[in-house]
Amino acid sequence: MTLQATAWNPLAVMTSLDAQLLAQTAERVAAHSGPTFLIGIAGGVAVGKTTLAHRLAEGLNRGGITVEVVATDGFLRPNRELEAAGLNLRKGFPETYDRDAFHRFLAELGAGRAAASPVYSHVTYDIVPGEVRRVPARGVVIVEGVNVLQTPQARAAFGLSLYVDADPADAKAWYLARLARIVAEEPESFIARIADPVRRDALVEAAWTQINLVNLRDHIAPTMAHADVVVRKRPDHALQALAWR
Repeated sequence: MTLQATAWNPLAVMTSLDAQLLAQTAERVAAHSGPTFLIGIAGGVAVGKTTLAHRLAEGLNRGGITVEVVATDGFLRPNRELEAAGLNLRKGFPETYDRDAFHRFLAELGAGRAAASPVYSHVTYDIVPGEVRRVPARGVVIVEGVNVLQTPQARAAFGLSLYVDADPADAKAWYLARLARIVAEEPESFIARIADPVRRDALVEAAWTQINLVNLRDHIAPTMAHADVVVRKRPDHALQALAWR
């Protein structure tokens, strides 16, 4: 296994199912009478949650709807706290998030008040000290992350929830491609600073099999049962099927 960058452009892969998902999402938004409509997108690591969030945002924007996209990475506990608690090798598991802060964030938006999210850096793999993002309570806010549907409080906040599903082997390939792009484009990132490619590949393999797959099996995939729609993806990232509940 070797990290290899690809030239794949996720926004270029479109099917008729994209249009169907966008149309049904827009209908849900139009039927909402409150100040902010919250959409949650859950799924495993590298499965394409961010891509889907931005694709929906672009489509809704074209319809004149203001959309903000927020990743729940900002609610991860800082690395120093994870290390002190012995959780540094479980990043992304439920206990590594500040659930109370995440719930308050959703509650503020749901009540029509602007909310603040901490900022996570994929270069340092840590929360950026003192930096926050203000999210206005207007239009649509799409919240994406592995933990989006893991608590009753979070699930109750969303007017629409989606789960992105794919074969784990495909997700692993996408994960490797994403890390390869980070290595090529972000030389100061944690993964790029591991100069020995053999050691780097070994760490990536361990992260996938011992952290990401375990988290998917035990904590992420079970939340599929709580989603309003399951979005199934093909190996080329195109949508294969939509299952509405």
